[in-house]
Amino acid sequence: MTTFVVGVIVGASLAALLIIVIAPSRRVRAEQPMEREDVTRLLLGQDPDEATIPPEPSADHPRAYDPSELQALRKIGQGRPSSGRRRR
Repeated sequence: MTTFVVGVIVGASLAALLIIVIAPSRRVRAEQPMEREDVTRLLLGQDPDEATIPPEPSADHPRAYDPSELQALRKIGQGRPSSGRRRR
């Protein structure tokens, strides 16, 4: 008798779980997709209805690099000897 009661409870629980998972899916599929910008704002924890204020342009101008600094930047990845095998 206890096995029957446990079976009924487990069966009812599984049926309720399926109803909870499957029933809203039709309504969700029928909704219009959100704009990518709104989805991004939600994922970042921002309110998508709130207007975004663009940042103030920076007064600092990037400095000009001299040729030796540019050459050093180009050589950054070239310092390693390339053998036929890669490390794993």
